[in-house]
Amino acid sequence: MRSGLVKFGALLLACGLAACASYQPGRLEPAQSARHFAQRSLSNPHLCRYLQSNISGRSNGALCPPSGWDLTSLTLAGFFYSPDLAVAQANLAVVKAGIITAGQRPNPSLGLGPQYSASLAPAFTPWAIGAAELNFPIETAGKRSYRLAQARALAEGAALGVGEAAWNVRQAVRSALMTELVSQRQLELAQAYQAASARIALLIQQRAAAGEIAAPAVDFALTNLATSRLKTTQAQTRIPAARNQLAAAIGVPAQALRGLSLAWPDFDHPPDPSALDEARVRRLALQNSLELRRLLTQYAAADDALKLEIARQYPDINLGGGYSWEGNENIFELLPVITLPVMNQNQGPIAQARARRAQAASVFIAAQAHVIAQANAALSNYRGALEVLEQATRAVTFAQQRLAGMRRAVELGDTDKLTLAAAELDTLQVRQSELSALSGAQSALGALEDAMQRPLEPGALGSFTLPRHEETEQRL
Repeated sequence: MRSGLVKFGALLLACGLAACASYQPGRLEPAQSARHFAQRSLSNPHLCRYLQSNISGRSNGALCPPSGWDLTSLTLAGFFYSPDLAVAQANLAVVKAGIITAGQRPNPSLGLGPQYSASLAPAFTPWAIGAAELNFPIETAGKRSYRLAQARALAEGAALGVGEAAWNVRQAVRSALMTELVSQRQLELAQAYQAASARIALLIQQRAAAGEIAAPAVDFALTNLATSRLKTTQAQTRIPAARNQLAAAIGVPAQALRGLSLAWPDFDHPPDPSALDEARVRRLALQNSLELRRLLTQYAAADDALKLEIARQYPDINLGGGYSWEGNENIFELLPVITLPVMNQNQGPIAQARARRAQAASVFIAAQAHVIAQANAALSNYRGALEVLEQATRAVTFAQQRLAGMRRAVELGDTDKLTLAAAELDTLQVRQSELSALSGAQSALGALEDAMQRPLEPGALGSFTLPRHEETEQRL
């Protein structure tokens, strides 16, 4: 009997050790990770394969990397490299592991030990084979199912968090690409304005030297030329800042974008919102909001947590058994043990869980109201921005027609070059206003897309797959 009991204990111990995980060292080297980041490139073959698998119409033999990077390809590059998306995916892995923890059943316990009896006669040894106790804890009231439900709700919320991170990457890339294109155009207009100001200043100086114009006009022309040079310098400094913003949105160093050809075919023509009324925008915003869907999972998790705490009012059962050998006697015991809910019935944790569920409901209702207000404001702002852009475009059309008439007049000798240069300067000012209106319309469109969490531009990226873990490990 004694040897059998020892073998049984050894068998349980061996079974437990056989399922044990072993430690695998993991090293985090900041200097090495910084070097890896500096080596990231948009010509990475792993990135190319990811682009090919997600851009419709692109065959395996298509040019990769693409000759012109548009919003779709840059967004996919952001998915591949984005550190924020990688953090969200890592968080999801942690929460998914919590499902394993929630589903675990409590392990039985085994106790072995010698016994000493001080009352035995001297002819007998006071030591005996000790008591062996085997306890099986049994959870009651469905606690394990509530834990699993809570863990699964949290995992669903973490998965939606990955979706939120992906959308944020898309919006960051869109905003940075818009800033880059606008900055380039601002520099071109500033340089053209400076050249026109220089021509005007030269013509006025020549007339002043001939006594045809007073000296204050020269000072005014030179001041305008100095101001135009300042605006050109300011526009030049915005170019590297915009490029750094785009690189940060993608998750690559700025040098990875050097010489990159950017494209946005429909940039000058934001979509018409006539198909979007307030009710439809509000409905799409409520349906598509990843934040609201994530908050719903948090409410479900809080509700399951409350169920779990209520179930903990009911004690678990500890089914215990024991064996001992004493004085040539085999002694067996069977002793169920339960915790008596006398001092408390888990009122504190239940009250906290109920309050957390109410808190989760309040957070959701507040977020829902914010989404509705954001959608209404975004649609109104976009409509207003399009009206401003339309007026600015009309002004540019009129200014260009006027300029063309001035040029014909100069050719016919009906006007002078100074008047023509002034008309060119006025046209450039109107074009700068149009560019500002276009930037405002694109910003308002981005805000409307963000409110509905849905792309509105033609040809926008629809379905896609996020990079697999083995792909993201090859980010150099």
